[in-house]
Amino acid sequence: VFLVKHRSAPGLFGSLLFSMATFIACLGQQLAPDGSVPLTLANRTAHAAQLHKTLGAPIILSGADVSRVGITEAQAMKKILSAAPHGVAKEALLLDESAKNTIENARNTLSIIRKHAPGLATKDIKMYLVTSDFHCPRSEFIFRNVFESEGAGDLMIEASAAFSGLPDDISKFPEQEMLTGFNFQRMKDINDWGIFRRLCHEHALMTNLMGLELREYGVEQQNPQHFDNATNQILDLIEKA
Repeated sequence: VFLVKHRSAPGLFGSLLFSMATFIACLGQQLAPDGSVPLTLANRTAHAAQLHKTLGAPIILSGADVSRVGITEAQAMKKILSAAPHGVAKEALLLDESAKNTIENARNTLSIIRKHAPGLATKDIKMYLVTSDFHCPRSEFIFRNVFESEGAGDLMIEASAAFSGLPDDISKFPEQEMLTGFNFQRMKDINDWGIFRRLCHEHALMTNLMGLELREYGVEQQNPQHFDNATNQILDLIEKA
């Protein structure tokens, strides 16, 4: 879990000597109405498992029971990661079962990191942010702003996008314009959407809601460079879809 050097502090697996701690944060995705795991979430967990195999870092699984199906997204991911073929040790899986959105993912993830790397400066911590390709730009935007607002702006974040596997909904009509008229109060199950619609939705969230929602969570100072990076990345993904 940790790269070991000269400083002693209690860590995830007892008292360790280390100079840097590494974590993997895997974000949840709304479960299907029958409680099954959508392809996007299965792909995220597989991607996190591969990172864990390479790095040996603990995986933070973040997600509540947003769909109200009787199991949290974090527990659903834990079941997948604990079983074959991944076989990740249960002590390497750190659960956040209360996050209902990406802002809460970020806040709760930082709390878990601080709990399991006490006394370690945030500049000596690296976190791999695992989520779907379409979700990655907005997630990184949120995590960076939230971490900065909570005094952890120097914590190293590396976005690691998982292939979503969403169906192609643009090739048959390549000249269609971006979708912008989303009714956010009357959203239907988005697990059936294609990649183009999801990316348009991400762009609409960034331009219409994210600044306001971050302020509602007390994140008043928001770095405009993070916003520009996220929106440009989403537009680039839309262009490539």
